[in-house]
Amino acid sequence: HQLWLDRQASSGPPPSLPCCVAAMAAELPAQLGTPFRPELAKYCRTEPLSLQELKEVKALLEEHGTLDVARAKCKDAQGKYTGPFSASAANSKGDHTGSSMFGSWLRDNSIIAYGCYLTDPDGQGCEDAKACLNAIATFLLTHESHRMELIINGHKNVTGTDPATWMDRPHIRFIGETGLEDTKWYNHKQNDALGYFMWARIQLAIAGKMPLSGDHFKLLGQLFDFLRTIESWKDLDAGHWEEHSAQHASSLGPCLAAVKAFKQLLAQEGLKLPPCKDDTLDVLEKGLQEQLDVILPNETVMPAEHTRDADSALIFLCYPLGVVADEMGLQILERLKKVMGHIAMCRYRKDSYWCKDYKDKIGDDPTKHFTDEELKARDALLQPGEEAQWCLFDPMVSAYYGKLYQKTGKDEYLKMQQLFLSRALAAITGDDCEFGPWMCCEAYYLTKGEWKPNDNTPLVWTQIDLKMALYEMEQSLTPKPKKAAGMKRPASAMS
Repeated sequence: HQLWLDRQASSGPPPSLPCCVAAMAAELPAQLGTPFRPELAKYCRTEPLSLQELKEVKALLEEHGTLDVARAKCKDAQGKYTGPFSASAANSKGDHTGSSMFGSWLRDNSIIAYGCYLTDPDGQGCEDAKACLNAIATFLLTHESHRMELIINGHKNVTGTDPATWMDRPHIRFIGETGLEDTKWYNHKQNDALGYFMWARIQLAIAGKMPLSGDHFKLLGQLFDFLRTIESWKDLDAGHWEEHSAQHASSLGPCLAAVKAFKQLLAQEGLKLPPCKDDTLDVLEKGLQEQLDVILPNETVMPAEHTRDADSALIFLCYPLGVVADEMGLQILERLKKVMGHIAMCRYRKDSYWCKDYKDKIGDDPTKHFTDEELKARDALLQPGEEAQWCLFDPMVSAYYGKLYQKTGKDEYLKMQQLFLSRALAAITGDDCEFGPWMCCEAYYLTKGEWKPNDNTPLVWTQIDLKMALYEMEQSLTPKPKKAAGMKRPASAMS
């Protein structure tokens, strides 16, 4: 176990493995190491689980609270749930109250809400999803609509890379306990976060679980007009990782998915008058699709100094958004081999966030935000191979392979679905984790020569991703009876 921990992102298996196992490992797109939890070892393999074994895994995780996102629900001063989730849930060292990780990000919360709905469409999960999305909508209507109107009507210009304009954009992070803005300076030019909220809100409307109210209908129209005004298809935003100003494919994808889903909803409900300018949806779809086609399977190509040919954020375009064709999805999976490590996956190569001995180099606030110029100094700290390995991606790779298997029946896709589910399970924390055992990490990083979970443990985003991966594995393993006409599974952009 320690030998595995001490290994860097090397390309081959440990020399102690038998030749036959080494040969098998060499054929896999990613390594599968020894789980931190020995109880999960029998399930961490490339041979697909049986339904009974999957049931056993889920029972183990439930017993130890691994997937319990309830402890991350934000509460007001009276202890009443307010709807959104904090980014990181409580752990054995306490909760994250007062830290920036106790904030509510639109991106995280929208994916969490969709995952809660998808995996529990008729139970508490769906109710949590509705409460979460309603809280985000209320925040945007109360505090951000006026910002968007100033921009839409030409009174504010927030395009470009000037940090002075970043607080003038609709805020993509707020205080979950109160529903108020966080007035601390932050880079809010994150179009993907808006796109994820819109897409998730529309998914529940399509499914009939959360029909659009008049104010939510108006809000979506305003968001679409805002994305049009800033020409989001060529906007240099901060992307999934809130960093370098560039044209990010991972920002275009969620916005495009929202446009397509909204058009679907309008058709489904027989609505002919959208709550935005008459041609906004068409203008957005054309611009976003054209630029996405130019960039993919890269993450960024413009500006050239930030060109990135592999970024784990792109897996979310494959699943759950389903906004790319399978041919492109397979190209993205091929590119992602470049960022797969021995425990989990880098966000991208040359990523300096949570690099080796990060807290010693950066200071006591590991969530400090950076301008473009400050990022250059932080990036200089990184040595190749010392990038943090993040735990939220392997579950999504597994889930996407599951969708491919369910569509084609090809055994190789089921094998890959199992491999990446195994990697996700293997990364669950052991007894030596300072934040507690049986937890889903944000990332493992190098500190004092050892790979350890970073402070943002457990990460609710990772928890819900693993929950979706387990859901898709159950879908893959369950024999499918022939469906009667008109029947369908719960709404998903990939149904």
